Amino acid sequence: MSSAALQVIGEFKIPIGIPDAAKKSYERLLTLYSSNSFDGNTWNIFLASSSKSGTLYFPNQYPKLEVEILKASILNMLSAGATLSTCSGRIHDACFVFDYFESKNFSIAQLNQAFFFSFYKYLKTIQFEVWHRNRYLQTLQVLAETGEALGVLIIPSTLPLGLRWKNSYSPKRAPENQVIKQVDRLFFNLCNDIPLGYRVMYFTLRLRTHRISEVIAMSLDCISYPEENVFTISVPTAKETAYHVPVFHQYSFLANGVCESIYYKLLMQQHDYALSMQEHLKPQYQGYLFVHPKLPRIITTNDFNDYLSKLCTSNNIVDSDGNATKITSHDLRHINVCERLQGNIISATETMVECNHSSLDQTLGYGYPAKKDEAKHLADITKQIPLFGEQKKVTCLQVPSFKYSRLLDEPNTRIIPGYGICRNDNCKPQFEKCIACESFSPDPACRDFFSAAIDLLSKRNQQIIKRHGDSKVLTHNEEMIRLYKKCLARIESNLS
Repeated sequence: MSSAALQVIGEFKIPIGIPDAAKKSYERLLTLYSSNSFDGNTWNIFLASSSKSGTLYFPNQYPKLEVEILKASILNMLSAGATLSTCSGRIHDACFVFDYFESKNFSIAQLNQAFFFSFYKYLKTIQFEVWHRNRYLQTLQVLAETGEALGVLIIPSTLPLGLRWKNSYSPKRAPENQVIKQVDRLFFNLCNDIPLGYRVMYFTLRLRTHRISEVIAMSLDCISYPEENVFTISVPTAKETAYHVPVFHQYSFLANGVCESIYYKLLMQQHDYALSMQEHLKPQYQGYLFVHPKLPRIITTNDFNDYLSKLCTSNNIVDSDGNATKITSHDLRHINVCERLQGNIISATETMVECNHSSLDQTLGYGYPAKKDEAKHLADITKQIPLFGEQKKVTCLQVPSFKYSRLLDEPNTRIIPGYGICRNDNCKPQFEKCIACESFSPDPACRDFFSAAIDLLSKRNQQIIKRHGDSKVLTHNEEMIRLYKKCLARIESNLS
């Protein structure tokens, strides 16, 4: 039967599959990535841009229409540069969506507002995190938009496919310095029995801000010597590059540094071990530096994180409250960024380049220390601010009497009874708020100063009116006269 055939359910006609013309177009697109058939349930994919290969598995228990829309969506993702793991995740999420369709005896071609909100409410009843629910909503949106582009379903204008739950975001924080110091002591003490590959990997992650995936991808020929007494490691990164094509970044170290010399010695030992294991490895594992210490393959992220977890447990690594804790490879990246941003030696921009981040905001997002370390850091900063203790005595600027008289006659000069005059036009002095406060009790010794200030301001206002001067200055002087008269009244009241 042609894929353009229609199946009638009630008065609604549901396509059996995507149109023949569209299917042939996607079959041609698939040939760029695989020799498998579009109708097959397994695609062996090779990405020429990044030389990555893998297998995508499609379900066969769902209607043909849903599966073909999913395959078209996956090919769109591959052509846009998505990784194989991302595509596999989309297939997994699509199966969840299709299971809900099947439970309601519903076809994707019938998608409407009522069904969308029923799916939305269903997700709310499941104990998922917000990002997990939003991922299923995003998958449904991708499937619906692909189906609309293929002409097999119509999306009503009232269908809010972009609806998502708001995520109460709280930044990821680095582990406490106390925890990291305990783990550092275990790895940097060569007397401790730690497998070579894990120790070298830890050194690599601690001395620079690498991702664990980048370190695992380091090759046997990653070590070079650009200058005397300097060695350089070459680390590939693919996450921030177009189409995930690996770009190699080089990081240099002094061979006679305290930590660097130990690192170099261990690095060469791991290199020699990996080289000796090459003939025992399968082709996909050959050429890499971090060969597993016991198994004929390379170390994985789970291997390393599991070892860190066991190490923390067996050595009773605790936080500042005495609670058992553990770290992951990604925690090391966060603590490295925190150390650089707080150290004032490496700038934030240099840290961004070292992290292979696409923006400075992304790097600063990694710079949140543990809350207790943050409190200590702020305490160190505030020590420099003399909030308490001896304060430097404030003294008036002494000027000749003729200059003082000239400044006093100028309309913008502020008169401060008992103190002097002020020429800062932008200043909003605290004393004006104080004398206006009902709780303020003026000193009787300042009575003559207040009286003299009132007389002077009154004469100044007469001149301003006579010369048609600035009305703002006139208004300000009238307000000050009102305040000073109020102070005089309080003084007289207190004396009586």
